[in-house]
Amino acid sequence: MKALFKAQDGLLVALVGAIFLYASRDLDMGVPRNMGPGMFPVVLSALTIVFGLLIAVVNVVRDVTLPGQFPWLGLCGVVASIALYALLIERLGIALTTLCAISVLALVIPRMKWLETVLLSIGVSAFLWLTFVLGLGMPLRLFPGF
Repeated sequence: MKALFKAQDGLLVALVGAIFLYASRDLDMGVPRNMGPGMFPVVLSALTIVFGLLIAVVNVVRDVTLPGQFPWLGLCGVVASIALYALLIERLGIALTTLCAISVLALVIPRMKWLETVLLSIGVSAFLWLTFVLGLGMPLRLFPGF
């Protein structure tokens, strides 16, 4: 029973991979030269299952000390940041939304300073702008009205 308790993290990851593998069963795989829409989800699901099982085996073999308390504050900060990003991206644009989301995350990281938060927001905003707007042509604004 103790081994199963240690392996639960990896088994959960493998279970998520198995669920996605099952969900993508009806998609056409195609061939490696001409991939179908099912190739990517199937390959990622298989990799998720393999890595989940690997995590489970490593946790059982290695003497793992499990943490005593779950980091609820960090989880709430990440969920709030993602929800805030989804709600504000169309109204405020990439730059201000990223600043707001990273500021929420900075509240749950005790050693993060305001200058680091602003610099990280600028860097992430620039990366998102270059990747999604210029690279992929998505119609996202950098600032409201721009």
